[in-house]
Amino acid sequence: MLPLAHHQEASLPCRTVIGPLEADDPLADPPAPPPKEDPRVSTPSLSSPLSLPPTLASLTLSAPSPDFSFLLRPSLYHPLTNVNIPSPFRTSPHAPSPSTPLPTLLAHGHFRPAATLAASLLTTPPLPTLPSDIFPLLYVRLACLVLLGAAPLAAQEALALGDLATQLYRHPRTGAHLVPWELRVLAVRLAAGGAREVAGYYELAREARAEAWKGGAEREVWRGRLSDLGVRVVGALVSMGDWAAAGRMLRSLRGEDMEEAVWRGRMGLLYLQIGDVKSAREFIAPTTTPTSTPTAASDHADEDAYAPLLHPLLSLAEGDVERAISQLETMRAAAPSDPLLTQNLAVCLIYAGRLADARPLMEGLVDEGHAFRTVLFNLATVYELCSEGARGLKLELAKRVAGWEGGAWGWERGKGEFKL
Repeated sequence: MLPLAHHQEASLPCRTVIGPLEADDPLADPPAPPPKEDPRVSTPSLSSPLSLPPTLASLTLSAPSPDFSFLLRPSLYHPLTNVNIPSPFRTSPHAPSPSTPLPTLLAHGHFRPAATLAASLLTTPPLPTLPSDIFPLLYVRLACLVLLGAAPLAAQEALALGDLATQLYRHPRTGAHLVPWELRVLAVRLAAGGAREVAGYYELAREARAEAWKGGAEREVWRGRLSDLGVRVVGALVSMGDWAAAGRMLRSLRGEDMEEAVWRGRMGLLYLQIGDVKSAREFIAPTTTPTSTPTAASDHADEDAYAPLLHPLLSLAEGDVERAISQLETMRAAAPSDPLLTQNLAVCLIYAGRLADARPLMEGLVDEGHAFRTVLFNLATVYELCSEGARGLKLELAKRVAGWEGGAWGWERGKGEFKL
């Protein structure tokens, strides 16, 4: 959904964000793809946030195996109910059976049963004993909870991990960390907040920088992780409302850390969120023209492929909704099947009061299988504004979404997304 921000930037105290993420780093080339997953974990590689972590360091036979039995207590994992799930999803023929394996659940976006099954595999005999078996399951459990909108519950369960910097989580002989990198990053996000979250990312960055300097086969992987942590620090500072520090941090990532177009786009979006339209215009204007057709030709395809969308965003932030609509219509004429363009055009039409034009666009997205959460919520809002029988329309919408087989984007939807 297109954000609007018209408030002025607040004067905030200056924070120091200099450390292992600073810009003048000869290692900071564009990140490389992560290493292949451990074949012992029978979970498919997904393009979603649920891609399993890279290969764990194997325990040698001569080294004692650390005891992680404290993570296998059933009392640590809360039962998940489906009371907030619309009835069409509970009765859908596409709902998974209890015997569906974990890889299939993840591949089809059934995150709730996947979270339940991961907890069951952790707590039901025969219990896993190796870190390479325990931590991927724990990662799936916590990540699924986050994707279901249950981040507070995931944070409570993640407390059992304690301090991941202790020697308990290190290989007794090699000193390698036994916890997958993705789980460590997720643990920082869940267990901390504000300045503590920033400090947690910096702690991981020190390790990433040290490992990258060692060279070797995984050097590119560690450089990619270092770049990712820099962006996460910016996000944490934004969530704290420390816009000045977020801007300084993002400026420090310019250069080899990310492509110029991606960096300018992120700076523009940051200033739009602050409400500084003048500064945002300086970063957005020189990028791509609003009539460009989105492409996916770079390593940052998910971002700079949609750089043209920054121009309608800027128009909307300046209060010129009609110009934003015109720009999006021009872009959509060149790429009529692009769901992101269609969704943002529908949002602009809603802002302009043209509900009758926005409704078929969003209904078409649902029929094509693009049932984004924002699409569902906005369409439910349009139903409430256009019809006295809105509840029936929203239930019918839930039935249509439940009729899809699902995918890595997630199948199950909550009542709140349909405004039920």
